[in-house]
Amino acid sequence: MPTPADDADTADTDVGVEVVHRRAVRVVLLDERDHVLMIHGCDPRNPERTYWYSLGGGVEEGEDTREAAVREVWEETGLRLAPEELVGPLREDVVVFPFDGRQIHQEQVFFGARTTRFEAAPAAFEELEELSTITIDWLPGRALGQVAETVFPEFLAELVEDLVAREAATSAPTSQNWL
Repeated sequence: MPTPADDADTADTDVGVEVVHRRAVRVVLLDERDHVLMIHGCDPRNPERTYWYSLGGGVEEGEDTREAAVREVWEETGLRLAPEELVGPLREDVVVFPFDGRQIHQEQVFFGARTTRFEAAPAAFEELEELSTITIDWLPGRALGQVAETVFPEFLAELVEDLVAREAATSAPTSQNWL
């Protein structure tokens, strides 16, 4: 997951690799055809290894996770969501991964949201995000296993199914209350 926070707690390890501890949010944003908006990116220090990952990023000090999620969606796509449009949290977990020469220890919370398809354009990318982003595009949420490259998180297809199931359980057959 390629977006370390600038203000995160950091400590150097014995071998000289900086360790960044941070809280983060991820957003599974679905369109009307159950496609999920994803970022195709790379580690700038290892650009030949590309992957897809969900929208999201670091939680700023004093910010709650819903506020962080809607801010990250806007920064990465230009879409303005209201916190009440988020579904979840769907899941919480901890991941550890290398990025830009650092070891990231990330506690993350996943939310979902539904929108009509739009052309995503970053509204407030930082320099590192510009260097690590190849494109932002919609991938078929129910066929993520067929994507040739790695998709993060590995359980994303489960989150898509959870969102679709929640919608079916809370919507009348003719309702389009998620759109």
